[in-house]
This record gives sequence, structure tokens and C-alpha cells, in this order.
Amino acid sequence: MMSTKTWYTLHCFVGIWFLSLGITIDGKDLPSSFEKCHRSDPQFDQCLRNAVNGAIRMLKDGLPEFGILPLEPLAVDSLVIEQGDPSSPIKLKQHFTNVRLSHLTESTIVKYRTDLKKLIIKTEAITPQVQFVGNYSMDGRILVLPITGKGVANITLHRLKTHHELIGELVERNGEQYMHIRKYLVHFEPKLVTFEFGNLFNGDERLGKTMHQVLNDNWEVVFRELRSSYEDTFGYIFKKISNQIFLKVPMNKIFLE
Repeated sequence: MMSTKTWYTLHCFVGIWFLSLGITIDGKDLPSSFEKCHRSDPQFDQCLRNAVNGAIRMLKDGLPEFGILPLEPLAVDSLVIEQGDPSSPIKLKQHFTNVRLSHLTESTIVKYRTDLKKLIIKTEAITPQVQFVGNYSMDGRILVLPITGKGVANITLHRLKTHHELIGELVERNGEQYMHIRKYLVHFEPKLVTFEFGNLFNGDERLGKTMHQVLNDNWEVVFRELRSSYEDTFGYIFKKISNQIFLKVPMNKIFLE
């Protein structure tokens, strides 16, 4: 569903969740301003939560020495979102290119839980607003109305709560233990979603205005039907990126003793 280039462009967003835990990559130490957490700390999860929140703010402009690009905005080359279930009130295929995701660095981690025996990490974050802007092409049906268009899209998720669950398994290599992420689950809970698609119906203003009213008046139905496609797509990418880190750095350098 996602172009291979997108794996790299999303690296910045996911990388902060793990770099902030005290990872050493290619023999480098993280900046001294990054909070590091030890498993022996009785407030280990709280420490991790604070560390990630601090990293999000500090990495807004990127970290060149680690190859971390600026997170504001985050660039995504290409993605496809599709809902084709015949029983659904929505049948739609959307192709996005040159996407920019804004305001991710305004996220706040409110919960962070680890179970290192089961190799499970769960986090919950709140973001006041996530703005998704890019070129789009779209064709399908919304409720009983056909929809088609090609232009610039602006999709905004307001007061977004995001749940992340990472499920791992141990891998041993050269006497070291690594955590392989075999599943990465993402769940989005926005309080409101607003849609704006330029050049709907080849620029027909009357049809475009009517469709925008339908989309925004029924945003809960629209987003509910498309949510799993967004979640599956981003979970797949986050898993790939996470394993680029976890399969390179031994666990005892990620979660300090």
C-alpha cells in the first residue's frame, strides 16, 4: 500500500520514540540533554514518558548528526488509502503524493507502559491538531454520492488521541539479545476531522460545495470507514522503521540496566 520511499521519510517521527530511550547507534552517544532511563528505576515508565516528551520538542528541527530530518513538517512521498468493502457506505480509493504532516511535534505522551518480560510497549499520546496536506487523486462513492477529484487535499484531525502497541520477540545474534517488533498496532481517536479537497469534480463549484458539506457533516462515518486503512498503513510502516533500530541495537542499550 505504501511506497518504499515513505519508509525513510517516516523515520523521523518514529525514531524519536526510540532514540529518546537512551539508544546508542553506531558508537555514538545521545546528546546529554536527552533523558536516559534505567530498568531498575521504580518510575521507569514515567521516566520513559518524560524522555519521549523531551525528545519530541528537541527534535523538532531534526538532529543532523544522527541523520534525523526536521519533524516539522514531516514529509511523506506517497501513500494509498482504500475502502472497498461492498457492505460499507463508503467505497473509495485515494492516492496521495508529496504529503506534509504538520503539528506532530506538539504531541504529548500521557501514558507509557512497558512489559519487558512479554516484550510489549504501549503508549498513548494527545495531539491538539494534525494537519495532512498533499496532492491527491480520488475516485469512489461517499454514502450514496459518487466522488471524484484531483488536486490538493487538506485533512485535519483535531484533538487526536493516538494509541501505539509494539509487540516484540527476542532475537539472539553474536551473543547479544535484540527485540524484533513482529507487530505494531496503531489506533486513532480524533474528536473532529475536517476535509478539504481542491478541484473536486474537475472544479465544479456547486458539486464540490455539496460534497464538502456531506463529508464534513458526516465526518465520523467517513473517518470510521477509512480509519482501519490509515491505521494498517501507518502500523506497517512504523513496524518496518522500528525494526531498523531494534534489530541494530541490543536491548541492554535501549533499556539501560
